Amino acid sequence: MPAVKRPRHSFTFDYKLRVITLADEIGNRAAAREFEIDESMIRYWRKKKAMAKLPKRQRTCRTGIAKKNSRAVTTVMIRLKARELAKQMNVADFVGGPS
Repeated sequence: MPAVKRPRHSFTFDYKLRVITLADEIGNRAAAREFEIDESMIRYWRKKKAMAKLPKRQRTCRTGIAKKNSRAVTTVMIRLKARELAKQMNVADFVGGPS
């Protein structure tokens, strides 16, 4: 028998923070019952908690520059930036090539 499909929901940033805060206090399962959402969603949000606390401007900073210039971010661009950062941090054994 196929699983029953639920409608997809989008949750606001503030809502997610309230759920995460409550889950920190009483646990994932209890918070899921309280807010009537899946426990797996809370686990996912808690893993992403550090990213969620950043202001929106900083979260989009990585791709913002490329989007502003209407360019896609390629793997080559990422490798070049990684090499540049490694050089600034004096990392001697950094290769930064394709795997």
